[in-house]
This record gives sequence, C-alpha cells and structure tokens, in this order.
Amino acid sequence: YQIVGGISFYQRKEVKDLMAYLKLIVNQKDDIAFERVINYPKRGIGAKSVSDIFQISRSESISGYEMVSNLDKYPEFAARAKRIKPFVEIIEKYRTEKKEMALDLMVQDLVEDINLIEELKNEDLIIGQTKVENIEAFIEGVAEYVKNNTEANLESYLADISLFTDLDQYSEIDDKVTLMTLHAAKGLEFDTVFLVGLEEGLFPLGQATMDPMALEEERRLFYVGATRARKKLFLSSATTRHRFGEVESIPSRFIKEIPEELVEKKDRRQNRRYGVDSHAVSQASFFSKKPAMSKSSTEGVHYDFEESEIMRVGRIVQHPSFGRGKIIKAEGFGESLRLEIMFSGLGVKKIMAKYAKLKIVG
Repeated sequence: YQIVGGISFYQRKEVKDLMAYLKLIVNQKDDIAFERVINYPKRGIGAKSVSDIFQISRSESISGYEMVSNLDKYPEFAARAKRIKPFVEIIEKYRTEKKEMALDLMVQDLVEDINLIEELKNEDLIIGQTKVENIEAFIEGVAEYVKNNTEANLESYLADISLFTDLDQYSEIDDKVTLMTLHAAKGLEFDTVFLVGLEEGLFPLGQATMDPMALEEERRLFYVGATRARKKLFLSSATTRHRFGEVESIPSRFIKEIPEELVEKKDRRQNRRYGVDSHAVSQASFFSKKPAMSKSSTEGVHYDFEESEIMRVGRIVQHPSFGRGKIIKAEGFGESLRLEIMFSGLGVKKIMAKYAKLKIVG
C-alpha cells in the first residue's frame, strides 16, 4: 500500500511533542528533543534557563539532558533545580519502564504523567479537542503496532515510524492500495473507492452535528470522497469502535441520505463476541435495530436509537419519569452519549442516553 499525506499526522505539534519525549527516553543525547520538551507542558523553565543549560553542556561537550541529570554539580542552578528535577525524574522513570512495560501502556502512562491531555484541553476549545483526539489516535496507533509486532519496543517503533513517514509519495501507476484523507483525494479518481469510519461522531464529527455550517462542510467532504469512484464505491461503518473504551457505533447520516435505489446494503459483521450467529446476520438491514439472529441466540447486538433518531441538540424528547424536555447539550456518541436536557418544572438533568429510555417526540 502507499500513503498520501501520511507524514502530516506526525508533523502536528502535539504529536511531535509526544514523539520528542519518546526520542529523549531512548537517546539522552538528542538535544533537539530535549529542547522541545524541557518546558512542555510548562513547568516554569524559561528561555534563559534553557540557554544557560546549553551554554554549560556545550562547554563540557555533553548533551543538555546529561547536564540537567547532574544538577548538583552546578550551584548556579540550585534555585531552579526544583523545577527541572521533576522533568528528569519522568525521563528516568520511563528509561526503566520501557524495558519492563508493554509499549502502548507505557505511552499511555507517559501522557498521563506529563498531563498532556489537560494541557491541550486548556487551549482553544475546538482546536484543543482536535489535538486531544490526535493524541488518542497516536496511542491507538502504538497499540496496533504492539498487536502486530510480538517483540515491539520503543526503539523499534521509532525506527519503523521514521520509515513509515517517508512513504509520503503517491504513484498512480503502482499496483497498490492508496490510503489518503478526503482532502488529499480532491482532484483524483479511482475505479474503486472505500470510505471507512462512516459513523456518527467520527464522520460527521461530533462537534459538527451541533453547527449547521460545520455539518454542511462535513457533507461536502463526504460528496468529495464519494465522487472519487469511477465504478464502485464501498461505504462502511464499524459495529463498535475502540476509542479509550469500546462503544457501540451509529452509522453516519450521510449513508442514509443516498437514494435507496442506488445502494446495496449488506451487514457482514462477525458477532461471535456478542453471542450472535455470524451466518444469520450476513444480510441484515444496515439500519435495523437488531440484526437477524438465529433462534438459538440468547444475546444480541442492539442499537438504542434508529439512525434517523439520533439524539442531538434541539430535539424534544419524552422521559418516562421526568416527562417532556429539550436536549440542550450532547457529548460523545453510541453508548457513551451524554445528554443535558431541560425539563419543564425540573430544570436541567444530565443523562446517559443508553439508560434513559428516551423517546423523540419533536
């Protein structure tokens, strides 16, 4: 396969920052990585301190990290040591743990230890959330790497990633599957196109469903992707998606907007983990509440809402105990969908949608 635009993900600041930590854990002589993260997230180490560190390290022909690892030798840094030592402790901790922990778990722990998610959330609401999702995607990528490499370690991962990002070359002639973003696909055509991840909260993005203009932009992108196909277009969504916990997915509204006579709907999910006969669901309707099941099945996949009944801001719902109310806020999707509903005479209630037995009435 070949990747078009793959390098862009690893060039995003938040990803480069996390990668710099990983590089420094492996190589304490990497001054570029050291300078990038010595004060990120912010820990009160200013530009003057960084300059002083490098002035000393270069005069002694050692790296910046090697210098701060031995701060007791430098009395001029006594007042600044309490801000620098916690950083050194983190790097030293993971120099040890990279030999003992699974790589994906180590990266998750590192993200928590440096409070990276909180740092990103403190940025602009939309941009910060996008960056958080990029870090989540990075961690999921590491987990996938571990799954596919029985002897995975941090050194091999960094080496493989450096090769992977060099694949940012597109050839129309090569007999390969081409992986690309919708933006990168503009102007190109292929005999067969697969659009994957067509799920509410992913495409369209959860935040876009709250903004008509943003939703229209997502719809336009879907059109761009769909019209790249000369002969065949495959649209797919996952039954469940692992995003810091497995959640049930709802097929994207964009699929249902296509005229039915143009679509051949098939459901080829393997549902053994849910106790469903895998042969019985092969022709189930893509939008049915329950896939067809054999009579012997005692447990099945279920969807809390029809695709056309997606709980979104502005909808009027009926709750069995609280009565009628209006959705004023929605977060998450699938089984993780959380709602804030204004009920008449009761005020705002925070509710997990999957437990609420809500009925849409308007």
